[in-house]
Amino acid sequence: MTVLRLAGGAVLRIAVAVMLFVGAAAAQEVPDFTGVWLATTPRSGSPGNVMPELTARAQADLEAFDPLTDPVIRCVPPGFPRSGLIIYPLQIVQTDDLILFLYESFGMIRRIYMDGRTMPAYWPPSKTGFSVGRFEGDELVIETTNHAPDILISRGVYQYGDVSVLERYRLVDDGRGLEGEVHVTAPQTFDGTWSRYFTWELDPEGMIFESICDPADSRFMETE
Repeated sequence: MTVLRLAGGAVLRIAVAVMLFVGAAAAQEVPDFTGVWLATTPRSGSPGNVMPELTARAQADLEAFDPLTDPVIRCVPPGFPRSGLIIYPLQIVQTDDLILFLYESFGMIRRIYMDGRTMPAYWPPSKTGFSVGRFEGDELVIETTNHAPDILISRGVYQYGDVSVLERYRLVDDGRGLEGEVHVTAPQTFDGTWSRYFTWELDPEGMIFESICDPADSRFMETE
């Protein structure tokens, strides 16, 4: 009887250990987006990227916009989501608690917190906002709020600090491709949500380059 109890206890302990191991492995089985991604979306965007109607305020600001007043001309980095709509290489660095989006354009960095935190009350509005993420099945879902007012689109469409952005990313082609959708809600700018869709391909040996912008470059100088 003693031998049977020991054997049964050993089997029970092994079963529990196996269950714990399988459970932990399942909890860690999330897609790995790490890598350098090259845009394959046309610069005009994918079909269906139709911008909603502008509000009266946004339309008035658009008509009054002078491209030479765009801070980008002075090498001031654009904010998000404007920068996220630019078709340039992107590097993603993924950990359990934090995901970094490193943009080649202007060297912008976005931090996506994956540890369940909420935005601190003292957090000021910023160009990139405050981003939190989670996994829903095989999709990486990112929600970004708390933006500082900024130009949303280079031709002079503004957002006034009320913008929120929902992003969804998924791997395709056995991890060699990346699909993303970006849903921009800005009630003071648009009459509805602006949805855009993008694709990238993985560059296994890729690196992003330093972004160099010189405001004295003749291309940025106003000519008479």
